[in-house]
Amino acid sequence: MSPGSTPTNHQYSWHETVKSLRLIGMKIEEHTVRGNSTILECRYDLQGEVLYSVKWYKDGHEFYRYVPRDHPPAQLFPLPGVHVNLTGSDDWKVNLQRLELSSTGRYRCEVSAEAPSFQTVSGHGDMLTVALPDRGPRISGGKPRYQIGDTVSVKCISGLSKPAAQLMWFINGEPVFFISTPTILHIRM
Repeated sequence: MSPGSTPTNHQYSWHETVKSLRLIGMKIEEHTVRGNSTILECRYDLQGEVLYSVKWYKDGHEFYRYVPRDHPPAQLFPLPGVHVNLTGSDDWKVNLQRLELSSTGRYRCEVSAEAPSFQTVSGHGDMLTVALPDRGPRISGGKPRYQIGDTVSVKCISGLSKPAAQLMWFINGEPVFFISTPTILHIRM
């Protein structure tokens, strides 16, 4: 500083906005029914980034890819138990149709930003596809009337399902508690 000069303070401010791709949330139904449809959702916020791709995986295997700069932007990869309705799917959701027992698994969504950041975020959820009984339970072996003290021996058979249906006995709306354990037979589907 030279004699007679006034001291001055120099203050510099530098503000930079940090862009950060983030996953807002996912929606994957925990339980689905064989033959029905479901929508898998993957919500994200690009926060100023440009979307490169959205990829979906089942049990680690890619089955759907959305790249907005490709024509067409959506691409499918065959996978057993995964039937994608392409017209009902986009970068935010995947529409699965004709669910099968083999549709059960871990589904993961992976979102990636374009250069220069190439940020990637992902999330997952587990889905169990069940087979409901094809008919209601049938009771056989009973008599029209019983006397006090009579032994009742009846059989209840449910329709095929997976997992196996849980059956409970009721008499006049009250649950029955068995003296001996009822026999339960499971048949593989």
